[in-house]
Amino acid sequence: MAYHNDLLDQALMLVHKEPRKPRQASLRRAVSTAYYALFHLLISACVANWKRQDLRATLGRAFDHSSMKSASNRIQDSRQFPFAGEDPRVVYDLRYVAKTFAQLQEQRHVADYDNAKFWTKTEALSQVSSVQQAFQSWENIATEPTAQAYLISLLVKKRD
Repeated sequence: MAYHNDLLDQALMLVHKEPRKPRQASLRRAVSTAYYALFHLLISACVANWKRQDLRATLGRAFDHSSMKSASNRIQDSRQFPFAGEDPRVVYDLRYVAKTFAQLQEQRHVADYDNAKFWTKTEALSQVSSVQQAFQSWENIATEPTAQAYLISLLVKKRD
């Protein structure tokens, strides 16, 4: 099983670990782990296109969280990414993946660094579930040219 799938399974396990009184540590780690599952899914999808398999892990280290968030936010902006002539379902799924990535990155920061935030099981499960849906959305569109262009945008700095 791929690392990103293991991370998603881990997030689900953490959110359900204590059924009655979940500990904040479990809920926070579930949100953070769900984000990293999506982060690694996208990196894995991108580097799989690299011909030299022995260099894929090295290429994977080149990805930057803030650049990936910026690229994901651009997908939401119809002025920058109009999707002219694209299948609406592909656009919907791609925007869902990109929106989930950007949102989960923010929630991961809250989960990891904001100790004043009290997480409920429902909130944490909602975040993990959104990543599950993003995985499904990605599976639906992974080979589409627009999705492949998105992967490149995650790595390459936007030029004006």
